[in-house]
Amino acid sequence: MKSKILQIIVLIVLAIDLFLIFNNNIELRFFTKPILLPVLILWYISSSKSEKIQLNAFFLAGLILSFFGDLFLLFKWGFLPGLGSFLLAHLCYIISFKKKPQKRIKEFWPIILSLYASILLVFLFPYLKEMKIPVFIYAVVISVMMYNALKTHNRNLIIGALFFLISDTLLSFYMFFQPLIMLNLLVMTTYILAQWFLVRGMLLSKDN
Repeated sequence: MKSKILQIIVLIVLAIDLFLIFNNNIELRFFTKPILLPVLILWYISSSKSEKIQLNAFFLAGLILSFFGDLFLLFKWGFLPGLGSFLLAHLCYIISFKKKPQKRIKEFWPIILSLYASILLVFLFPYLKEMKIPVFIYAVVISVMMYNALKTHNRNLIIGALFFLISDTLLSFYMFFQPLIMLNLLVMTTYILAQWFLVRGMLLSKDN
């Protein structure tokens, strides 16, 4: 019951946050966006205890680092610290995925993920300026995160990682190419879906 209430809170706050994005109320987002990850963290911690699932410290660290990433990105100066926070979060997610039983996946997946990162970087390269190296490192790390999620064969983790890939791709277009409101709405929606599916995947995994 408690977990359902927390998930409903996430949906309500997300809806308000999307409304603020649509109306370009940046200041009020300081009261909505920073709430989302703490509620997801509370859901993960409380459900782990009630369902007798071992808490994954690296996954929890990834959620906490994501919270700081959200916070930094609210500021005009915060893109680089935000990028660094999410980079560390993805590294934590990779470690937490690798702690699970790893299964074989189709050989074409590394090729597809490499092509994704390459095409994205080639397209964005003229717009990145001094951010070329940080964005390149980030693209590599999130591709590795997606790869390790696939190897878990955990449907929720795979969906969450895929939503993260989509969200970060849309964010890169928003930040460096075309800052459209619709893009920002899609970024936030896919981002919260990503974190929600990752938490759900960890909670439903017996080898947590």
